[in-house]
Amino acid sequence: MFKRLYHCYVAGLYDLSFDDGKNLIPLEEFRSEMKEILHPDDYQLASLLFMPYDNKNLIRFFSGKGEQHDIHGNYSQEEFEEQVKLLDSIIKVDDILPSYMVEIIGDWLAGEKSIDLIDAEKRLTEGYFNMVDNSGSMFLKKWSEFELDLNNILVLKNSMELDLDASDQIVGRNQLTEELKIISRRKSDFRIPPEPEYASVIFNIAGETEFLERELKIDQIKWRYINDLIFFEYFTIDFILGYLVKLSIALRWKELIPEKGEEMLRKLVTELKETEDKDKAEAEAK
Repeated sequence: MFKRLYHCYVAGLYDLSFDDGKNLIPLEEFRSEMKEILHPDDYQLASLLFMPYDNKNLIRFFSGKGEQHDIHGNYSQEEFEEQVKLLDSIIKVDDILPSYMVEIIGDWLAGEKSIDLIDAEKRLTEGYFNMVDNSGSMFLKKWSEFELDLNNILVLKNSMELDLDASDQIVGRNQLTEELKIISRRKSDFRIPPEPEYASVIFNIAGETEFLERELKIDQIKWRYINDLIFFEYFTIDFILGYLVKLSIALRWKELIPEKGEEMLRKLVTELKETEDKDKAEAEAK
């Protein structure tokens, strides 16, 4: 598949080493840059990484509690409201939102603006992953599969601690998904699936009881996985997509808990640098 090259843009990106004193570019500013520089087709791929914000915003919209709309989404509160009007309209016009969102909004209207929010959240998640799977981007496909597996394992582990069956909340239809559903029903005496390779690592991380330590380790494995995906990508949209995800991780730690976040972020950087140096040494040795 042909990939456009963005030599000057990538060369000018900040080095995401999170050195002390370095200011990270805000997500919205980075997004504006991408919109100006990337080919529209490539920018559309980048926009897919913001869709989870839209899913959460739609859940807020359904709840009717007036919770603040996250500006990182692709669609505004007004566009949600306009889509509702379009579905109520007799005249057929093009939808504003993706089809999976339109379908769920239709069900919400059919239920007289009432819907099971947990079920809606699951359906939105499934719709998003299906959309990414059909995007034609191998990076997004592999990254979304990883995210899906990670989230499913965390859902399973959290439910097991509460002695609940999570099989209805596990999303997707791959082999790991089916194995996790079986584990959830058994609740004990199970074997951690050998595939994919990162499954056992995530299971161990999910057992971490200290919140920030667990979040740190989750972001570490995300970071390493992205580095693996873009290892041979130079100046392509895949590199930029990986950079976007890593920037989101870095910004989250900056905002999570200012003082503790800074401390954990420095720890993240140190450990990631050590891992990256080891990976480079092993690659050069080959």
